Amino acid sequence: MKRFLCCFLIICTSFLTGCFNYNDIDKVIFATACIVDIDSHGNPIIYVEAFKPQRSVTGSSSSDQRILFRSSRKTMFETIRDINLSSNYKLNYTQNMGIIFTEKAAGQNMQDFIDFFERDQEFVLRANIAVLKGCPDNFINVKLKGQEYVGVFVHDLIENIPASSREVITSLNDFLNGMHTKSRTSVIPMIQIKHDQPEDKIEIGDGAIISNYKMVDTLRRENGQGYNFLLDNIRTGSLEVTNPNAPSKFVGLEIIKNNTKTKMYYNGKKLIVKKIINTKVSISETQSKSNLNSSSIKAIQTNAERNINYACKNIFEEYKGKGLDIFHLVEDFQRRYPREDSDNILQKSELQLDIHVSVEGSSTKTNFRD
Repeated sequence: MKRFLCCFLIICTSFLTGCFNYNDIDKVIFATACIVDIDSHGNPIIYVEAFKPQRSVTGSSSSDQRILFRSSRKTMFETIRDINLSSNYKLNYTQNMGIIFTEKAAGQNMQDFIDFFERDQEFVLRANIAVLKGCPDNFINVKLKGQEYVGVFVHDLIENIPASSREVITSLNDFLNGMHTKSRTSVIPMIQIKHDQPEDKIEIGDGAIISNYKMVDTLRRENGQGYNFLLDNIRTGSLEVTNPNAPSKFVGLEIIKNNTKTKMYYNGKKLIVKKIINTKVSISETQSKSNLNSSSIKAIQTNAERNINYACKNIFEEYKGKGLDIFHLVEDFQRRYPREDSDNILQKSELQLDIHVSVEGSSTKTNFRD
């Protein structure tokens, strides 16, 4: 029995050769971001930001080196392989955190480029996807304090989106799912270099509306809040409402919790889309004086509900008129009514809202600047 167990362990250890050791890591360059642009002929131009780890077997110290690559060939696969010709070690894309398309590439046909990221075994579907406003050369060479790698910074920036209620977030997996629905529409974040700061920063602004793998419109940042309320994408964020005690001033509300439920009613001619929005907020600031009694709190809740109602209906009617199903209505309708014809269902839809905002927080401070 012991001899059999020993033989079994020896055989098992012969298959345990897949993990990196220090020697392996020292001979691999890991990509953190890929930027896709196109030339005048429509051929892909790929920028790769990567790091080369340098570790010591005997010491605990470690360091890494930032390396940039650029190449252009007829296809994505050929371009990626061409980049390896200028690297002393093979590039590994398992740690890639961002896939970024320039506006020029997104406006042509992303299907020519996205297929490679979907098929290649090293690229992960959880990577973030975004559209870049501006020059890719300036973007990949931007100097950021606190984070040397643009890919890591963009990843952390997108992970911080839940702190706002106006930006959109989409992973490669979410984007591909959207492209495989009947409406073939998805909204992905747009990033750019912000120059109006003491030092250059990268920020997330508008959203790029992709229909059938092509950028066709832009979701403005100010309209993002209504979009996120309708799709139940809001977890935290802010609302600004009119101060009931000073109509020219505002009260700042912090969103503590939000939940949006969807109900649909179809009679063969019209689709009623009912969104039930329940939002809990707390008062974060108030301009001018404010007496937070039951009457003023009720007024604040009413103003917040009115603002959410306007934001949701405004964006719904805008993109319904454009025929862009950024709300995944067709997919939701097919799931609820699989035997009904979903053609032109967006134009047959009517939005109804049932909004409830409740103000929560400490009651120890009821008045501001009496």
